[in-house]
Amino acid sequence: MFRIWIGASTADAVVRLAAQMASTMVVARILSPAEFGLAAMVLGLNTIMGAFIGLPFEESLTQRRRLYTSHLETSLFASMLLTGAAIVLSILMGPLIEHWVDAPGFAACLIFSSLLLLWQGPGAVSKAVARRSRRFVEISTCQALSTVIASVVSVLAAMAGWGVYSLLLQRLLPNVLYPVLAVVFLWWRGQRIWIPVRWHGERFREIFRFSWLHLADVGVTSAAPAALAFLVNAVFGAVTLGQLNIALRIVDPLRMALMGVGHNLAFSVLVRLQGDPPRLVQKAGDIASGVAVLAVPAFVGLAASAPVLLPLLVGPGWELAVPLSQILCLAVGLSLPFRFYYSSYSALGRPEYGLIGSTVGLVFMVAGFVLTAWFDGHIAAPVAFLTYEVAATLVALVYAQRLVRGGAASALLRIGRIWLAALVMAGVITAVYFRKDVPDISPSNLLAIIATGAITYPIALWVTCRPCFRELISLLRNRGL
Repeated sequence: MFRIWIGASTADAVVRLAAQMASTMVVARILSPAEFGLAAMVLGLNTIMGAFIGLPFEESLTQRRRLYTSHLETSLFASMLLTGAAIVLSILMGPLIEHWVDAPGFAACLIFSSLLLLWQGPGAVSKAVARRSRRFVEISTCQALSTVIASVVSVLAAMAGWGVYSLLLQRLLPNVLYPVLAVVFLWWRGQRIWIPVRWHGERFREIFRFSWLHLADVGVTSAAPAALAFLVNAVFGAVTLGQLNIALRIVDPLRMALMGVGHNLAFSVLVRLQGDPPRLVQKAGDIASGVAVLAVPAFVGLAASAPVLLPLLVGPGWELAVPLSQILCLAVGLSLPFRFYYSSYSALGRPEYGLIGSTVGLVFMVAGFVLTAWFDGHIAAPVAFLTYEVAATLVALVYAQRLVRGGAASALLRIGRIWLAALVMAGVITAVYFRKDVPDISPSNLLAIIATGAITYPIALWVTCRPCFRELISLLRNRGL
């Protein structure tokens, strides 16, 4: 059964990544960097609002040992109340922010994006129920279909001249479609579809401690990209912000797919170890090193191939995004495996650890941006992003050490050996394909780069970490690759 879940989740990640990349290829050739910059600011604030509305209740409902319908009713009530507050704030604050950042059209876009948050609460509740029932195939199907539909709508909107709104639909429409598709699955199984929106004070107090801490955590975590977007816009302008947005669109689909799918599966395993923190932390380390076997070479490979991959995807005019995307890829490859320690802390009922990690990361990100912009503004944004990821990772490792003797030492050693193999792969790719000043930007050259990486990495991994190599082969066999 677990293999079926992994297979469905992998298919979900691949489909979402392909759909988002394909739609970005089309939209980037239609819209300007300034429009991408405006979308980055709007989506930054929308992400904060969406995080407050849905994610805390999803995690709290999933984490509870006993769940009643009244918990679901209360979560829906609270999320709808928060959605109304977000819409009102958008109406009141949108024009002020538009004037402050000198971004025409910002207010209308922010109000439009906040209206799409009406489905965030129902989506979070439906996903929490599915996660508790371990219906990961259903979750994967709904996520994949919603992303494909949203990507098609986004392309059609861009071709129709909708501009920034097409970028907003690409990112936010899946949140609208997911609960609709989940209802279809419930109807097909003959299960209850509608849940009343009611307030139960006692039930709210039961989920309040976990929810408000997780709420603060996701709020601060979501504030990081928004803060970075506004800092870049204020210092360098909307065009540079648009280049950063494109660089993130090369990185984010893979990161979000791996983290979203991985967290759901890992949480279902880790939550069973709530009563044994040492075993829970050890299991989180095993998951982190298992994810790193595939994630690290994927992001290092993206960084190495970016000079060819990005121009093929988005066309001319985005040259500044290439070095940005390379640094972002390396930052995510470094931090993503260790994010599963935060999944273990959430399963343990300690979301405050995640709050501290995201807060420290945000502080260091802002400091890193200010200092780097002072010396060399060209790399201020990616260095700030890297600083955030490194700081949050270090906090995760500190808490692992506090919970169990030895902490994450074993996982660190294995992941370090995986990184060594990935860097060897990147070195071979660079030596073979990037000796000239101007790389050969063609599909055949990109396929050759991918093939070289696919051959080089397993060989290097066999040398640096034999157990990791055996785990990689096992993963590939389980997925039928």
